[in-house]
Amino acid sequence: MNDLFSEIDDIFHSKSLAVYGVSRKGGLGNILLQGFIDQEFPNIYIINPKITEPNVEIMGVPVFSDLKSIDKPVDLVICSTHPKYVKDIIIECGQYGVKAVIIFSAGFGEKGEEGKKAEEELLEIARKYQMRLVGPNCMGFYCPETGLSFFPALPTESGPLGFISQSGSIANIMAFVSMLKGIHFSKSISYGNSIDLGFNDFLEYLGVDPNTHLIACYIEGVKDGRRFIELVKKINKPIIIWKVGVTPAGSKAAHSHTGSLCGDDKIWNNLFDQYGVFRVYNLEEMVSTIQAFINPMPVKNRRVAIISGPGGPAVSSADACEMNNLKLADLTKESKMKLKEFIPEFGSSMSNPIDISLQATFDPILEKKTYEIVGKDPNVDMILIYLTMLTPRYKDLIELQEEISKPVALVSAIDVNVSADSFSSTVRRSFIHIRAKKVPGIIKEMNEKGISIHPNEHLAAKALYNIYRFYNFKKYPKD
Repeated sequence: MNDLFSEIDDIFHSKSLAVYGVSRKGGLGNILLQGFIDQEFPNIYIINPKITEPNVEIMGVPVFSDLKSIDKPVDLVICSTHPKYVKDIIIECGQYGVKAVIIFSAGFGEKGEEGKKAEEELLEIARKYQMRLVGPNCMGFYCPETGLSFFPALPTESGPLGFISQSGSIANIMAFVSMLKGIHFSKSISYGNSIDLGFNDFLEYLGVDPNTHLIACYIEGVKDGRRFIELVKKINKPIIIWKVGVTPAGSKAAHSHTGSLCGDDKIWNNLFDQYGVFRVYNLEEMVSTIQAFINPMPVKNRRVAIISGPGGPAVSSADACEMNNLKLADLTKESKMKLKEFIPEFGSSMSNPIDISLQATFDPILEKKTYEIVGKDPNVDMILIYLTMLTPRYKDLIELQEEISKPVALVSAIDVNVSADSFSSTVRRSFIHIRAKKVPGIIKEMNEKGISIHPNEHLAAKALYNIYRFYNFKKYPKD
């Protein structure tokens, strides 16, 4: 491993940290502190120069007036003060031998030339003391394995996803939305203005991090395009990027947000297409694509079978598949004959899309048999299933997947996280709904088996095509 990997890895594995900006009255610093407490980070200290009396605690954490009063090593500092105090804090950290500082404080380069000059001063001080900086204007790091956090109440369970975000709010939103979808993080990084460590550094780190199996990113711009290209060429993990600032209005907003220059969107699209990066345009699509790559089943062709209870969505799903460069599979004669034996003659279809009619709602054996026959058909490479809502029959799919190991994308028309308690008792009995609190664990189990769950057929079809593209795309088509 190179020096950059070791430096970033050392930050993630910090053994002690101090937080500036915590007060008796409360505030943002206190919120950040609660995140570390929730993760049970081992050695936390508070630095508040206004509190000079001994043996003071805030939120159960000891308070010191300065770093040297701790008289113990401090690996990492979180700075959440007014920007006018940050320079002196960086100097103090450098003199004390702190390895890295995460600067939560905003009001620097994104505010204009004066702020950029202040950033240059901070970087000069950090380099003098061989100390790394993250930010300013960022949330910092979340790593359940080591207890780092940037917000309260985040899960303590680790997972395969590495996330990099230029925006702190997007990093937070992703963390909480992912909780509902059973997605867990190896590491999540909010880097803000990136005056020192930046996007490319973290992308390179996650690219070789053994605990990260897929990488998702939110970016407004990249400072070193050539290095970015070299990184995406050599990283063999799925890379999903939500690139914003695609319009003049968005580009202007990005510049005021983090000081980013967004660049020509056509160039970005060409770059992503050429090097196998999966581009998404919103949070919903980001989560949908991540689910598909938690454990994507290898596939050589793109022949898809569509199974639907409702008839209308079967037609829409066929459109979605063709619009996403998938081919409708031609089932074998044997499969069609088997389906004909038990699928009702009226209100259904044995052709692809396979419409199993409303009868499937009341006949779980019909649904299970259809999954088995279609899933085992040698002409079928992948499956898109459209359901009105997720039911306990998901277990049949997991059992089948143990045999077929094919990409499966499932659509739940009713949001899987919405409680069905508001439905009438008759509806609840008919659909055998799943309690909302159990859904994240079920989604996690399904994702780990190569079954992803999506809010609509277009995202499901795109997910299937992206899996095909991942396994069949040459990274260097023009070399």
